[in-house]
Amino acid sequence: MMPPLAQSSSAGFFLVVTALLIDCLNVVASANKAQHDLYRISPSACVHSSRRGWHNRRNLPFVSSSAASSLEELVVNTRGGSTVEEDTAVSEVDNETLDDEGSSDDNIITPTTDETAEETEESPPRNFTFTATSPNDGSAEDPDGIPTRWIDMKKGDREGAKEAFETHLAWREEFNVDTILERPHPKFDICKQMAPHYFAGRDPHNNVIFVQRPAHVDFELMRMNNGTIDDLLMHYVYVIQYCWSIMEVAPDAVMTNVLDMRGSSFRQMSNSEYIEFGKRFVSMMSANYPGRSYKTLIINAPTWINVLYKIFKPMLRESTRQKIIILKAGEEQDTALKFYLGDSLPDDLLSAGDTKKDKKDMGTRYYIPVEEQEQCTPGPNSEVEFGMREFCKQQLTLHNETMLEVNAI
Repeated sequence: MMPPLAQSSSAGFFLVVTALLIDCLNVVASANKAQHDLYRISPSACVHSSRRGWHNRRNLPFVSSSAASSLEELVVNTRGGSTVEEDTAVSEVDNETLDDEGSSDDNIITPTTDETAEETEESPPRNFTFTATSPNDGSAEDPDGIPTRWIDMKKGDREGAKEAFETHLAWREEFNVDTILERPHPKFDICKQMAPHYFAGRDPHNNVIFVQRPAHVDFELMRMNNGTIDDLLMHYVYVIQYCWSIMEVAPDAVMTNVLDMRGSSFRQMSNSEYIEFGKRFVSMMSANYPGRSYKTLIINAPTWINVLYKIFKPMLRESTRQKIIILKAGEEQDTALKFYLGDSLPDDLLSAGDTKKDKKDMGTRYYIPVEEQEQCTPGPNSEVEFGMREFCKQQLTLHNETMLEVNAI
């Protein structure tokens, strides 16, 4: 008789595949009509300032929908980054001032110089605090202040949604997720090498493309750089926070996920470190980041991936199954990638791409980040990745820190 899943030698493998696949299959696609909102101000908790910025208080009751107007004002005043409301307000004030003062030459506002304009464009928003809800996510209209996607995730079970959302808020407070983008991240480059992943660009529908290569998760390089699984997990939070708070802020935004299984093996993915990372990864993602998947492409899939999928397929919702595409290397896969990814298709994902990346020696670098935007190409050095790394470097400079060098063979 086959041993229980949690005790069998293949259990870790199933859990890891769940982390790497079900996150995109069942977890990420858990809400069929979700609003897909993350990192906003919670109407279910009071917020107050501290040295870490604005954050949620735990175990406070949900506010009623009667507070919606003040909530919207609170969102505008405390949500990180510049806002449309602020830009519009400034424009209206400037126009009113000009009208009141007349149109004489003495009162005409002098245009800014090129140097001033450049300084303005480079000036960062006043803060990068992003919390759990936002306008138009359904929370302001909901009697319990719950974002719609959490209710959809629980199939209309209000009590279940409330409990899940409160658990999410507690997790954000415990790990200071609201202010993670304001804090320095000196291990950014190291984590990028520990578990290769990148934003390749945008697909033809303008959805963000996120690529992961699970076969290249490198615990040897992790040890060489004094890294930990905790570092890697919080790095993923940092990356996803950047994605949905800065790069793509639309409340209904979704993502095209690509899992490149090239170089993977059953034996490699069943080691204890991989199992621990996989279990914690899927637990974190399933509890806090549902409903962000547009399509999930599992490419260069070995035979055993199809076997596993057949096992898990009955557990998946129909809406989830429709989002999953499993492909084997070859002409059909390349055609599908060109269709789904468009101009943002990295060359090394093609069947005839960079074969040197099929296998990676542990302890070696996956790629070298470029230092100039002109050097960007779809892939690990896409313009999106360049922008995120520059943002990280900027925050390091503000905190008088520097990016840690990657130690590699």
